[in-house]
Amino acid sequence: MATKPNYLRRLLICAFAVIAGLSLQSCSSDDDYPTVDGKAPTLTLSSVQLKTEPGRDFTITGVAQDADGIKSIRLVNEGLNLDKTIDLLEYHPDSLLHTYNLSYAYKGNKDWKGTESFPVAITVEDVGGRTTTQTLTVSTDGDFSNPVFTTAPSSQLTVLLQNPKLTLNTTVTDNKNLGYIVVSIPDLNTHDSISISGTKYTLSKSYDMPTKEASYAMTITVGDAVGNRTTTTSTIKVSDLPDFDNMYLADVTEAADLNSDLYGVPMLIDHTGKYQYTAHYYNKKAGTPIRFIPQKTDFQPICFGVDPNTGLLTSNPSVGTPIILKTVGYYEITFNTVTGEYNVTTWTPTTPSMVLDGTQSVTLDGDAQPAQICLAGEGLPGASNWTTNPSSGAFILSQDKANPYRLYRQVTLTKGTKVSFTISQTHIKGWWPEPFWRFNGSDENEKNVKNGGDNMKEVTVPADGTYLFEFDYALLRSRFVLVK
Repeated sequence: MATKPNYLRRLLICAFAVIAGLSLQSCSSDDDYPTVDGKAPTLTLSSVQLKTEPGRDFTITGVAQDADGIKSIRLVNEGLNLDKTIDLLEYHPDSLLHTYNLSYAYKGNKDWKGTESFPVAITVEDVGGRTTTQTLTVSTDGDFSNPVFTTAPSSQLTVLLQNPKLTLNTTVTDNKNLGYIVVSIPDLNTHDSISISGTKYTLSKSYDMPTKEASYAMTITVGDAVGNRTTTTSTIKVSDLPDFDNMYLADVTEAADLNSDLYGVPMLIDHTGKYQYTAHYYNKKAGTPIRFIPQKTDFQPICFGVDPNTGLLTSNPSVGTPIILKTVGYYEITFNTVTGEYNVTTWTPTTPSMVLDGTQSVTLDGDAQPAQICLAGEGLPGASNWTTNPSSGAFILSQDKANPYRLYRQVTLTKGTKVSFTISQTHIKGWWPEPFWRFNGSDENEKNVKNGGDNMKEVTVPADGTYLFEFDYALLRSRFVLVK
């Protein structure tokens, strides 16, 4: 039985009623409360429609009021297995509440299908037994996820005066339904709003740029059908062909493949002089097409390929065709971005090769142990965190039988997993011996450094799938790519 306010407090309530000239009939018993207005309570819900989604918690909120005093609030729905009574006389035995701010949290069920609808009956009862009931409908078809740029423009874009067009190939996705995409370049009075729908959309569009050297800020915003949105920003520089600090080799054909990796695609090459670049590359498969790009996330607006008419490299992506590497093996490609001259030759690494398949022994700290390389870090499936000990779950790499410089391992990764590691010789005591390879300090882990460098920048798995890790200790390049 609910605990009621104490006797003395009820006497004070009755005395107040006398002073106010109210009826005293309800003060004749210790079990009664004085009637103030005798009206049913009121309930004002924050919303009568509440959306959630599978596995997402939700909170029912509102305000209950009654001049006579609130006894309880009950929430009921069979489908939610919900029958909760908030007994205010029990929770507040020394005070009679006339206003109560309802805030009831419910833990969502991850097994909901996203199509359910639950009408929750909410009943407020006052101390005189009068009730008011309202229904709040909980629907599980809510959308709380922002759209995603699966292919986005780089943060720095260069448009050449010789070809003053900004071409965008931007792909966006949403878990439910897309609504719009907006390209905005304020200084050019560009505000291009496009209505879209579905779960995936690719914007392929060109914008004319002024034929003068300048820089412009661009934002691209994508929104879904319920208003969740995501924005990416870029700086567009219109200029003559610059001497790019960074140039990358792309051995994929689609822009989406430049963005589906954890890191390493496209591959950073060497800037060897003004407008001059050198790439060293191991070709695993005969007939691989390669191109060169100064921006990492797209083949637009600049991509160096072969002009079929001149046989030289061109920066125009609509004209240039890939260089085809016809045989398996190492290559050296040199080129000049101004003259367009390029040269492709076979190349032999000078780095001494090692046998790292576990059949050879090395002596470390007086102990003979297998010569093998692992990833020591976190987020790696089936491996203990930050260990080099092969007996304690070290993430050991395989060695390519056709190329001793190539180490690899294929794994299944889950979207959202945080991954970071150092590449290291294993150690039976879990120590960190040489050789090991860390990174050059770039934000995107663009180059490996032997027996030195900086810790890897943590990466996030972009999608569920099977990923291939590859490391070439002659090239000092590694990558972690989605294969299926």
